[in-house]
Amino acid sequence: MNRTLSVLIVFFICNLVIGQSKRDALNYPFTKANSIMIASFENLQFVNDSLSIIECREIPKTNGKINIGEFKQLVNLKKSEYPKISDIIFSKSIEENIIGKGKCSETGYAILFFDKAGNVFEYIQFCYNCKTFSSSFGKDKLKNDDYEKLDRLKDLFNDNGIPIKVYREGY
Repeated sequence: MNRTLSVLIVFFICNLVIGQSKRDALNYPFTKANSIMIASFENLQFVNDSLSIIECREIPKTNGKINIGEFKQLVNLKKSEYPKISDIIFSKSIEENIIGKGKCSETGYAILFFDKAGNVFEYIQFCYNCKTFSSSFGKDKLKNDDYEKLDRLKDLFNDNGIPIKVYREGY
């Protein structure tokens, strides 16, 4: 009887832990995503042939649609990584470090959510160096912008072959 009770308790605890990570991955836009890609793009704004400025710009679009051809790097995430990225995006860190704007870098980063037809239907973009986030589905859904979230995103991008360069440590 005790052995059966112990097995049931272990089973319940395992389901609780595994179920929590599955619930995190079921947040929108994960519920609709057929695939998720992480990407980098240039933040350089070309003024003329000899002058360009660095500033955070909107994710590359043509006629209002995401233009995949303008991204420098694109990496398709494995489905096993969805709970990890969902946790990063939707978690609220213990410390409420709301980030202010810093100095922008030459590269912007994005998380792209694709539907079954292969179209981007939602995205999140961020600049690691100037500490800004934006989202096509509302910034309030991202919980908060904090240093821990940016560092976890940096690790995820680096681990998947898209290096995030830190230009100005301490901003």
